[in-house]
Amino acid sequence: MSTPLESPGAGPLRPLRLGEVDFWAFPALEALPGLLHAVSTRQVDLAASGDQAGPNLERLRRTLGLKRLAWVRQVHGTDIVAVNGEEAWPAGVADGLTTDQPGVGLLIKQADCQAVILAAPERGVVANLHAGWRGNAAGMPAKGVEFLRERYGVEPHEIHAAVSPSLGACCGEFVNWREKLPAWFAPFRVGENHFDLEAATRHQLEAAGVRPQRIFTSGRCTVCSPEFFSYRRDKTAGRFGTVVALRE
Repeated sequence: MSTPLESPGAGPLRPLRLGEVDFWAFPALEALPGLLHAVSTRQVDLAASGDQAGPNLERLRRTLGLKRLAWVRQVHGTDIVAVNGEEAWPAGVADGLTTDQPGVGLLIKQADCQAVILAAPERGVVANLHAGWRGNAAGMPAKGVEFLRERYGVEPHEIHAAVSPSLGACCGEFVNWREKLPAWFAPFRVGENHFDLEAATRHQLEAAGVRPQRIFTSGRCTVCSPEFFSYRRDKTAGRFGTVVALRE
């Protein structure tokens, strides 16, 4: 059972504690039968290297009560892999995972990039996407929606989506944006060199057919929120993570 760290109140995220580990969660996703998800904090470092990486990943799996915890070697691309929980980890080089197997948690490791949860628990399918600014510019959110349709027959209107804490518009400065970002990113420019990546993701999901009322964004900037790892803020290798799974 989860115990709130404070009264949830209004807003897209609420804090919760499982065992001795602190997380954040989307109330809208918690209300979906058969779905489990959580966003960890810097309390548990999930970085790909270091002596604590393995034990911390196992701690995360046990705390969430998962049969398996699946992840990939993220490279800021748009490849997506379907997993069944029996693979060796990491399950290849990719930036997205999907599964239709209960008890298999899909983990995206983060330090400013977005994790985009796509959930269709009524159809028994979930996905988790790694979308930094490169993946966002390359259309990763929309590619995830299309992957679910092609692989599992899930229609976009059946999907619930949530965008984790990540680089906010307040700190999303891209000095070389004219060379780095595609022309279609222009509407998401909110200052001379700042961009709203959450809004860009929402735009892609809606354009792909996900219903606007089923898209939830955290509104929390990792640079401004000390409970999360942020490479822009700290220039360190630490990673927090977002996990989604079908309950057994």
